[in-house]
Amino acid sequence: MAPRLLLSASDPSSLENVVPRYQSRTGGFTIIELLVVIAIIAIISAVALPNLDFTSYRIDGAVRGLSGALQAAQRKAVTNQSNVNVIFVVSESAIRVHEDDNNDNIITSNERVRQYPLGEGVEYGIGGAPTRSFTPAPITFTRTNGGLPEVIFRRDGSASESGAVYLSSINATARGRTKDARSVELIEATGRVEWYKYTGAAWQKKL
Repeated sequence: MAPRLLLSASDPSSLENVVPRYQSRTGGFTIIELLVVIAIIAIISAVALPNLDFTSYRIDGAVRGLSGALQAAQRKAVTNQSNVNVIFVVSESAIRVHEDDNNDNIITSNERVRQYPLGEGVEYGIGGAPTRSFTPAPITFTRTNGGLPEVIFRRDGSASESGAVYLSSINATARGRTKDARSVELIEATGRVEWYKYTGAAWQKKL
């Protein structure tokens, strides 16, 4: 019979060759490491933030939102097989979307109406930039509803007319920020929406 190995609990040295040792390490960062990371972030922020043009980002966001709302109105007109009217509320820098179920161009209590703001710091206008293909009026559509400019999407997806909506930052003219100007343009036959950005030297079509 093979001899039995006797281990003594009172003698740790007799266990170290049989039971492996494990060393635990607490995860996380030391205070020094955290301070270094904070210092790096502070340096990057000090260099990068002054170069970020938040106004331009806001206007681009407003243009994309308006373009999306116009496209959604067109799709709704095709889906519902009835007119969808988009009213431009200039005084509130907003649009009002009216699902005109009976095509009478009158808002009634049983018809859905929603209003969307353009966005913070954004207003209708060209901001001192030169015009593109349309007049310098902030909204070139000739139809009105309650004295407000309006464009109508029909059930075949077409629009009531071609036209443009100019957007810019508030007080862009006074600050000489012509590059804040944007043009959202609508094609009558197809109801297609395109938008352009003024670079400070020329109008540039955006995809």
